[in-house]
Amino acid sequence: MKILMLCLEFPPVNTTGNYRSAGFARYFVENGAEVCVLTADEQSQMATFKKTSDHSLMDGLERVIIHRFPIRPLASIWKSKLGNFVRIWWNLTDRIDKRWYRGKNISSINRVIQNFQPDCLYVSLPPFSMARAAMTISKRWNLPLISDMRDAWSLWGVSPFQTPFHYRLIKKLESRLFKHSKLILSVTEELGGDFLSQHPQLSKSKLKTIFNGYDAVLNTNVNTKNKLNSGHNKQLRIGYVGSFYYSPKAEKVRELKWYKRKGLQKLYYWPRKENWIYRSPYFFLKTLSCLIREKSEYRNRILFEHIGHCPDWLYQMVKDFNLEPNFISHGFQSKKNVLEIQNTWHGILATSEEVVDGLHYCLPSKSFDMVASKKTILGFLTPGSQRAFYENVKQFELFEPKKLNENVIKLADLVDQGLSNSLNSSKLTDFYSRDTQAAILLEAMKTLKVTFNTNVLSK
Repeated sequence: MKILMLCLEFPPVNTTGNYRSAGFARYFVENGAEVCVLTADEQSQMATFKKTSDHSLMDGLERVIIHRFPIRPLASIWKSKLGNFVRIWWNLTDRIDKRWYRGKNISSINRVIQNFQPDCLYVSLPPFSMARAAMTISKRWNLPLISDMRDAWSLWGVSPFQTPFHYRLIKKLESRLFKHSKLILSVTEELGGDFLSQHPQLSKSKLKTIFNGYDAVLNTNVNTKNKLNSGHNKQLRIGYVGSFYYSPKAEKVRELKWYKRKGLQKLYYWPRKENWIYRSPYFFLKTLSCLIREKSEYRNRILFEHIGHCPDWLYQMVKDFNLEPNFISHGFQSKKNVLEIQNTWHGILATSEEVVDGLHYCLPSKSFDMVASKKTILGFLTPGSQRAFYENVKQFELFEPKKLNENVIKLADLVDQGLSNSLNSSKLTDFYSRDTQAAILLEAMKTLKVTFNTNVLSK
């Protein structure tokens, strides 16, 4: 089988979105498929996504055919204050597709497709604008389209839509994508349910849940108490890897009545209410601060460490809770360094945003890495996908974010008793492995190949 993959986030650039697609590509070629990836060149990809490269991420991709095309940089006019304002308010979605699928790039991409003659087209979203490029390529070459929705689109809640009109247009574009796609992938059952609720006409048979999965080899026989971090003279190290996707300014604006907002902010629109402070470490830090106030001897016994870009609000949050001596920021690190630092931790923090009158819908790939680390997972989680997943994992400790007194007692007990290094889920080692998930996807793709014959391509 020949699989054409459209992935603007792809190794060696170290973005969150590259791991899933790269994992699929590795498995496909190892199991007899031919894979051709269309992506951005390294320099323009780093500039567009504001990330660095990690060439170790290319391991295992030697047999994958990769074609890289530059993303045109934003013109200087769009970087000015006025230009940026016009760009944000005029555009429906990001225009990365217009800056990549253009001019000479299109001619070169057409030659690649003509020579490769794929059986299907896979697109990884976001960036969501690439849905337009994917539909264009799919229609031109009569290729069945597999749309991998790594996140919500019309329900994206980190930042508002400019107006209700923008939201309706995005929802319409999402509907066009889903109608054209032969297969729509979601990373959790909850996300798939959101797509069905947004688009009642969508055929449920098109939807398939493919979890992010993990790459590590797990040792299921380890179940020992880590005595090195127990006792009154030892220090507990708890860490978090990645971004929190939380903006205090955006949260403050959303809480205001529309008529109390400034200027064009009055037009902002959120399709549903989500509280992203729950995604931040706020409730964990509040618990830790309260514990130290009640029992000062815990001041020197707990450290909170963060790997990734550290926003100003996080430093301020730590300061507000008087936890500067208990906080370490490691900044952005390579995958290798992340694993080395994480190996020194005793516990890992997990958080999730609150979806009001709904369920949290994302199970990020790092969730599986956290379980594979065999560290205790301290989950300050809202109802939904992450919480449901972790509740089946032995090393998980649930903290209800709003139950401060109970959380303080539980955290103190964990420090005093020590954390368990354990793993007991054969389901995790089998079903949630990256290979198993990729195998499920490959079988679904083969079905499309049989149903939709695309060996003869039109120019």
